[in-house]
Order: sequence, then structure tokens, then C-alpha cells
Amino acid sequence: MAVATARSGSLPSIAVISQPFRHGGRHIGPRFSARYVVSVSPSDVGRRVSLRRRLPNGLYSDVVGYLQAWVAGELTVRRRDGTLATIAEADLVAGKVVPPPPERRRPSRPPE
Repeated sequence: MAVATARSGSLPSIAVISQPFRHGGRHIGPRFSARYVVSVSPSDVGRRVSLRRRLPNGLYSDVVGYLQAWVAGELTVRRRDGTLATIAEADLVAGKVVPPPPERRRPSRPPE
């Protein structure tokens, strides 16, 4: 696996990986790879999470909200609009705990 590093005096670079990860991960292009990590667990119930799931057609979908339950291999997430999303644990590709959303700003008043 080849990794490129930034030379002194040049702009910073990202790590370039010339082959896919051996233990999981998704090959994005001929020189870039990304590793999806699920770092949520049943102990995170009640916390705000961001989850990525694989859909039956092979595409991905993201769900962000508060983890309400993790029972019998199914996760239930309450979205911002109050709807519940149920995700099968087997379809979960990536997930992490995220901070609460920022407070909404009040609309600015037009000048008088």
C-alpha cells in the first residue's frame, strides 16, 4: 500500500491509498478509499446519532436523529420532524454519535 505525504514547503496533502483496504472499507476510485465505521452501540440509546444504511437497490441513505431503541437487531431513530425511522442492524454501514443541532437563529429584522 503506497501512501503519499506532503513535502516541506508544499501544500498539505491527504493520504493516498493505491489499493482497497484488506479488512473492509469501500473502494471509491483508483487511488482513494474510505473505511465505514459503526461506532454506535445499544448503550447510545437517547443520544443523537448519524447513521448510514444500505438500501435494497445498493444505494445509501443517511438518517440523523435521536436513537430511541435498539431491540432485536432493529434501531429506531426519531428524526427532527418527529417521524420514526427503523433500520435493520444488518443494513447499517456506518454510524456515530453527533452533537446536538445548533440553536435556530431568530430571523433578523429589516432596518427601520
